[in-house]
Amino acid sequence: MGLAILSGGLAFVGTARATELIVDGSFENTTTSSLPVVRVGGVPEPGVGQGWSTFSTYLYSTQYTLPGPAGAGLGFLRPYAPGTYGILQSSEEVRQTVSLLEGTTLSAAKIDAGQAAYTMSAWFSSYRVQGDFSDLTLEFLGEADELVGGPEILGGYDFVLEIPTGSNSRYSDAKEWAQDRRAGIVPAGARKARITIQSTSIGGAPDGYVDVVSLDVVDTAETLPAITAATPGNNAVGVGPEVTLSVTLQNRVTSVDPQTIRLFLNDLPVTPGVTQSGNETLVTYNAGVLPALSVNRYRIEYGDTGSPVVTQTNTFSFTVADYVSLTASDGSPLGSEDATRPGFNVNVFQVDTLFTDPPPVQANLPASIAFLESVLAGLVEANVADLSGAVETNRFEFPGVINWVNSSGSAANFPEDTGFPGIPGVTGSEDSAVHDVTTYLRFPAAGYYQFGVNSADAFRMTSGFGRATTLQITGATNFVIPSVPIATNITQLQFGGALPQAPLTAPLAYATPAGVPDQACDLTGNTELAGRIALIDRDTGGGCDSATKAEQAQLAGAVAALLITPDDAGFPFRIGDINPNVRIPVLVISETFGGAVLRQLVQNGSAISAVIQTDPQPRLLEWDGPKGFGAVDALGGFAVPAPGVYPVRLIAGHTSGAANLEWFSLKANGSRVLINDLSDPEAIRAFQARTAVAPPASFNPPVLDANSVTISWTGSGVLQEASALSGPWTPAPSQANPQTIPVGDGLKVYRILQ
Repeated sequence: MGLAILSGGLAFVGTARATELIVDGSFENTTTSSLPVVRVGGVPEPGVGQGWSTFSTYLYSTQYTLPGPAGAGLGFLRPYAPGTYGILQSSEEVRQTVSLLEGTTLSAAKIDAGQAAYTMSAWFSSYRVQGDFSDLTLEFLGEADELVGGPEILGGYDFVLEIPTGSNSRYSDAKEWAQDRRAGIVPAGARKARITIQSTSIGGAPDGYVDVVSLDVVDTAETLPAITAATPGNNAVGVGPEVTLSVTLQNRVTSVDPQTIRLFLNDLPVTPGVTQSGNETLVTYNAGVLPALSVNRYRIEYGDTGSPVVTQTNTFSFTVADYVSLTASDGSPLGSEDATRPGFNVNVFQVDTLFTDPPPVQANLPASIAFLESVLAGLVEANVADLSGAVETNRFEFPGVINWVNSSGSAANFPEDTGFPGIPGVTGSEDSAVHDVTTYLRFPAAGYYQFGVNSADAFRMTSGFGRATTLQITGATNFVIPSVPIATNITQLQFGGALPQAPLTAPLAYATPAGVPDQACDLTGNTELAGRIALIDRDTGGGCDSATKAEQAQLAGAVAALLITPDDAGFPFRIGDINPNVRIPVLVISETFGGAVLRQLVQNGSAISAVIQTDPQPRLLEWDGPKGFGAVDALGGFAVPAPGVYPVRLIAGHTSGAANLEWFSLKANGSRVLINDLSDPEAIRAFQARTAVAPPASFNPPVLDANSVTISWTGSGVLQEASALSGPWTPAPSQANPQTIPVGDGLKVYRILQ
C-alpha cells in the first residue's frame, strides 16, 4: 500500500519514479455543509487538471466504517444523489480528467512509443453489510477526447462484498477498507485520462464509499531527476489553513544535488528541510497558518549531478481554505487566567414538557440554538432545573471536565462520565434542558487548533460570550418572540435564507388576514407585502407546503417571513420542506409564545416592525439541529492569532431521551483529550475567570508621503524598534503617538510591548 499525501496534495500510490496525476485523491479539498459530519467539494464541470466534479464526504469520526488507510485524511467520498439528507452539493457520479503530459516528463512521442507506464488504485468500503458499492472506471482519451483502448474497472459489487467487517465503538459489523489496483502501459494515442466513480445502492442511500484515489505514471525513458509528489498540488483549493510545503524529488540516471535546492513562498526565499533517503530527496517547509482564502504560490529550483548541471524549476499555486479565527481583541496575555478558579461557568435552564389537548406538534424544546437562547433569557417558561448546587441564580461553577451523561445516555469517547449539572430537575425530568458553558481557554501558542464535541443534541461553540436576540418586535409595544429559524445554512434544513449579521428591520404585514393558510399558496398581486416582513398562517397539508408559502411571500416582495400554526399550543418547530428558491429569512413562531399577541396586533392595524438578526459571534463549531442517529463527534478547527487567554462559549440543548456531552481537543497525533483534563499536559486549560487587562495594542494603518511615514496605534505599551524582525529590539527614542518618521536607507520595524 502506498501513501496518500494530505489535503490539497498529490496522493502518491505506486512504483518508484512515478508522477501522481490525481488532484485531491483523498477528497480533502472541501468546505462545511449544513450537516457537520458532511463536507462538500468539487465543481459541476471541472476542466482538465482541475480536480473532482461535485462531491460530498463523510467524516471518519462518524464511524460508519473502520479506520481508513494511511493518508486518508478526515473524510471519505459518500457518492449520494443531490438532496439526500439535505445536501444539495453531492452526486452519485464523481469524475476527474487529467492530462498525461501536463506536469510530467512524458511527451506524445514517448506515449506512442510505449514509454509510459501507469498504476491506478483506490480504496473501497461500504456501510456495514448492506451491500452498496462503487465502481471506479479509468478511461484513456485522445486529443479530441475520443476513447483510446479499453476501460479499466476497479471496485464493484463482488470486490466490496468480500471486504471483511470488524467492530468499532459504534457498530459490530463495520466494514474495513480494501485497495484495488490496475497497472499497465498507457495506450498509444492517449493524451488524457478520465476517472469516473459511480455508486450503486442495494437499499437506501448509495453507501459505496471511496478514498485515496491514485493514478501515477512513469516515464521509462527519463534521465533527469523529477518531482514525483508535491503538497499542496498545483491549483489545489481548500488547503490548510496550517500549511506544510512538501516536494519529493526522485533520482533518475542523474541525481539531485541537495546543495542546489532553493524554495520560495510567494517569491520570498525560505529555508526548507532537506532529507535524502535512497533515491529520493524530500524538501519540506512549515509555512504555518496562512490567511483564509489567500492564493499562494511556491517555487522549487534544483539541479542535478550531471555535467553540465541541468537546473529545473517548478511552480505550484494553491488556495487556502476558509476558516474562522478567535477574535484577537478578545484575547489577553498568558498569565491573565485566574489559576485559583479552574474550569467552567455553567448556566442551566430547564422547562416543562408541554401537555395539551390536542397534543402539540412540539412538546419538548426544539433542536434550535436560536430558540435555546430565548430559553436561557427566561422568555419561554419558568426554570425547573434543580438549582440547589448553583452558586448564584442558575450558575454552577464546574472545575472539572465536560464529560456528562444522563440516566439513559451512554459514554462516547471518554469514560468516567458525570451527570449534567442541575439535571434531573425538580420534577424529576431530564428533558427540555439547556446548558450554557462559558470559560476562558488558555492557548500556549498561536496556530490552528482542532476541537470536537460529542453530543446527541444541538450545540454551538463560539468565540466570545456575546449573543443576539433573533426576533424582536418594536412599535407601540416592544417585546421579544422566541423563534426557530429555517435556513439552508442550518443543519439539515432545505429552504430559507441565512439570518443577517446586521439587524434587518421592516414593518409587518399579515399575508393571510382571513386566517386561512391556503391564502398564502398564491400571493400574486398582493402589494401589501413589498418591503415588509410577512406573517403567514401555516398548516400541515392543505394546498401547498410552508416553503411554497414563504416563496410566494418572497415573490410578492417580502424581505422575510414569520410562519405560525393556528391553534397549536406547543413550542415552535423546525420544518423539513425543500425549496432552494426561498432566499429570504424564515422564522417559525408559536401562538403560545408571543405569536398570538403579534397576530392580534397586526390584525388591529398597529404600526409595528420586526427586527431579525443572527448571533454575530464567530462560530467555531456547531450542530444546529436534531441528531436522529444519536451521539456522534462533530469536529472543527479555528485559528488562534496569538498566545493568550480567550473567552469561549458552548451552548448545548437537550430535547428528550438519551443525552451526553463531551468537549475535547485533538492532539497533533489525532487523539482526543478533554478540555481542562489536568492529568494530560497537552490538554487545553480552562478557567472560570481572568484578571482585568488592558486591551491589546494595535497599529493603525500608516500614513505615507514621499519622505516620511506617520505611525499611530491604539492601546498602551512601549514602542520598540529594530533593524530586523529577529531583533534585537530596543525602546524607540520617541514614544509620541502619533509620530512621523523620516524615510531612510535600510529596514526599520516597530512593535508595541505590553
